Amino acid sequence: MRRVSGLLIVAVFACGLLVAACAPAVVPPGSSTTTTSSIPPTTSTTTVPLPGAVTATITVDGGAGGVASDGTSIWVTNWFFGTVSKIDPVTNTVIAAIAVGIYPNALASDGTNIWVTNMNSGTVSKIDPVTNTVTATITVGDQPGDVASDGTNIWVTNMNSGTVSKIDPVTNTVIATVLVPGRPVGLASDGTNIWVTNFFFGTVSKIDPVTNTVTATVSVGGTVWGVASDGTNIWVTNTATYGLGNVLRIDPATNTVTAAIAVGDGTYALASDGTNIWVVDYKSGILSRIDPVTKTVTTTINVGGSLRDVASDGTNIWVTESYGTVSRIRP
Repeated sequence: MRRVSGLLIVAVFACGLLVAACAPAVVPPGSSTTTTSSIPPTTSTTTVPLPGAVTATITVDGGAGGVASDGTSIWVTNWFFGTVSKIDPVTNTVIAAIAVGIYPNALASDGTNIWVTNMNSGTVSKIDPVTNTVTATITVGDQPGDVASDGTNIWVTNMNSGTVSKIDPVTNTVIATVLVPGRPVGLASDGTNIWVTNFFFGTVSKIDPVTNTVTATVSVGGTVWGVASDGTNIWVTNTATYGLGNVLRIDPATNTVTAAIAVGDGTYALASDGTNIWVVDYKSGILSRIDPVTKTVTTTINVGGSLRDVASDGTNIWVTESYGTVSRIRP
């Protein structure tokens, strides 16, 4: 459903989210007490999206999987077509479609390049966001899933291999492979450590990026999917153990679960915008906002469809729907 040509952009505004600004009638002052002139009232309507409003929906060709921002553009994997779409967040249009590997899944920006995991190719593609071309293809493990940058190196989970690959972005080579059994799926960096969710084992592994070793394993039980850092805590989506569809907060200093927030039965991917935690539910099509201080869900937004991933560009929240749409949301 991702496209190379023929873009469909639909601005979506929920009923009641239009704010009308009405200008008062203007009556010019007159010098005569017997003559009165007037100008009919003029009404102007200004569209002001309210917090939580879906402000744009962009259709892409080939399905919509992972989503990431590089601070300028929005990048989305199109798994059915083996491409990556580049979206202009100002015009809400797809301005490039770049061919990568087979079944591209996740992607991340390191501030210079875009990195994409190709699940069925066993590779990672490096994209130059200026030329919109693949400048390197690196072979990793079997079925690479998630990808993240720690500011120095690129990290990739290899789901079928039970490993995590560390890539040098300068030489474009794998410089370390860390054994993480239990089908490693999600991956995130907190600036100090690498955190990995292990789908089968219901655990979260903490990796030291200097020694390339697992230094702690946090047992959470159930099924774990996404993982994100807000700079203070680690957040993980979990089902079955603490009730259906929870988001768990982990203290990276003590390596313990310090909170469990009920969200929804299909909690999947999550992201931090620096203030709140955003979580997509692939079953209900709901995007939830969590206040990390009160540990409560403060907003739920019905985006609809089978939601896949979520990212923040510092201003807006971007959500992908599996079958080919990307929604922009005002937080």
